[in-house]
Amino acid sequence: MAERAIIVCAGEVTREDLAAAAPGSGDLVIGADRGYQRAMELGLVPQIILGDFDSAARPDREDIEVYPAIKDDTDSVLAVNRALEEGCREIVLLGALGGRLDHTVANLQTLLYIRDRGARGWLLGGGTAVTAIRNESLELPRMEGYLSVFAADGPCRGVTLEGLFYPLREAELTSSYPLGVSNQFTAPTARVTVAQGALYVMTVPFDHQ
Repeated sequence: MAERAIIVCAGEVTREDLAAAAPGSGDLVIGADRGYQRAMELGLVPQIILGDFDSAARPDREDIEVYPAIKDDTDSVLAVNRALEEGCREIVLLGALGGRLDHTVANLQTLLYIRDRGARGWLLGGGTAVTAIRNESLELPRMEGYLSVFAADGPCRGVTLEGLFYPLREAELTSSYPLGVSNQFTAPTARVTVAQGALYVMTVPFDHQ
């Protein structure tokens, strides 16, 4: 049983994204629809390939999992559910940022879906990393870039930011005002806390405008 899954989606994946994912020999690799092609390009061999294959040729393997094109779950959610079924507690989605905006928003919502099921999810793409936290704290090592936090599903209360240029203490963030955008590290480790509610936490390199 794998503790960690890497789900390769169809979006662009840089070598920096792959390095940030740091795939290991014990990771479960899942190719989500056209993402199986991206996985092979990156030198990752999926143990599981699934999707509806409405936007990609079906791979020539007998063990793929094919789903109807008319369904409620996105291919990413299908892959997430398989990772959860396999017992994975950390799920990294590569190539899940950028591209179509509706797909990006859907993948952001998927982060909350993962967190609410007791696992930690990450979206990696274009040098950007995003996760979701709910009623908890998260520590992140210093990087040369921006750290932003956004209310994910309603008012977030008791938001405290430490080790950053713009600190907050027991603040309230809402989804209608971007108070938490474009912070910067001032300490070796930053700590983000939300006492009540869910936050998206993302890091973006300085060279991304």
